[in-house]
Amino acid sequence: MNILLTGATGFIGRAIALALLEQGHRVTACSRRPQCLRLESPLLTPLALDFAEADQIENWLPHLQGIDAIVNCVGIIAPGPRQSFQQLHSQSPIALFRAGAMAGVRKIVQLSALGADDQAASAYHVSKKAADDALRELSLDWFVLQPSLVYGPGGRSHALFQALAALPVHLLPEGGKQMLQPIHVDDVAAAVCRCLQPGCAGRRTIALVGPEPISYADWLQGLRLRLGKSRASAWRLPQRYAAIVAGCGRALAEPILSRDNLAMLRRGSAADPAPLIELLGRPPRSAKRMFADDASQAERWHAHLYFLRPLLGWSIALVWLWSGITSLFFYPHQASYALLAATGINGIAAPLTLYGLAALDIAMGLATLARIRLPALLLCQFYIVLGYSLVVACRLPEFVFHPFGPLLKNLPFLLCLLVYRIVEGERP
Repeated sequence: MNILLTGATGFIGRAIALALLEQGHRVTACSRRPQCLRLESPLLTPLALDFAEADQIENWLPHLQGIDAIVNCVGIIAPGPRQSFQQLHSQSPIALFRAGAMAGVRKIVQLSALGADDQAASAYHVSKKAADDALRELSLDWFVLQPSLVYGPGGRSHALFQALAALPVHLLPEGGKQMLQPIHVDDVAAAVCRCLQPGCAGRRTIALVGPEPISYADWLQGLRLRLGKSRASAWRLPQRYAAIVAGCGRALAEPILSRDNLAMLRRGSAADPAPLIELLGRPPRSAKRMFADDASQAERWHAHLYFLRPLLGWSIALVWLWSGITSLFFYPHQASYALLAATGINGIAAPLTLYGLAALDIAMGLATLARIRLPALLLCQFYIVLGYSLVVACRLPEFVFHPFGPLLKNLPFLLCLLVYRIVEGERP
């Protein structure tokens, strides 16, 4: 079949793309950044198209000629500056589905979410349901697949749960009794492939869930044991305090931590696995089997560094800001001029240098907090600190041999800049 796959560079989309290619389908992989697909196959055709700008039927019709089926995997866990639930989960998918019906597409598979039903309350679920309902109105074969928590290598939510599991204390909203039914990403991909087989009758809504539910508390403890740690202390977190903790997600640059997602967790995410077992012809894999496997060293590192990453960014910004503020308001200017004179800077150049460097430090701190072109910014900071250090080492050697090591402490700071640049480069 010729298949148009949207969201092909995402966690679920990439797994589905691989499965479709393995089955010999021709895949037009639609993504905002197709260069991130990192797949090579003569059966694969990348298509650069931004869902945020494709909310009209006319945006899709030129790309649907000769397409037999559509698989929509686009989804965001939290809205951003250019990405809203309404746009990405409702308007653009509805335009795509209607364009597909006009172009003669035979099947459409929509990756929705468990909970996108008549009881949907969160903006995430409501926006997914709007697209699901629009698809159900079309006179073609459709499948609305509603996964619970999807886990597997590369999953962002899975990485967050592992980071939460690695903490010495598990803060559990309402005791962590909420029931989840995690499903492996490979089973999601297998379900999509099964829906596309000619003999599979459509016009169905199917929950994609694991074979048995597990409580949120047990899920975290299982992930923790997989990381090679003993069981963590569990503290029940009343709802009002859980909402405060969830509200810290923006400060931690972690969109999954939000009050809306807390509400979805409170609702739970479990369903009868029988329809999926019938679809696959086998039970999906149990998430509990994963707990018996040892996590890789990379997973353990990632879990422990997950929440340190934003703290590292804040500390780097604080160093720059405090350095500039101290130079301007606290450290005696005459002492600063004496140091500058030792490096050969005198006269009118001294105050210009003092105030200029202080302003530069403050600008670097603010730019770090604002995350302005962060990889290039951090590299620039690395060379600035290295330059400072070399000048001081050559002109003020007493700081090299000072017992408090004021200059030597620049070495770990330089490494922090490089480490932060690397980990930020790994952000999805």
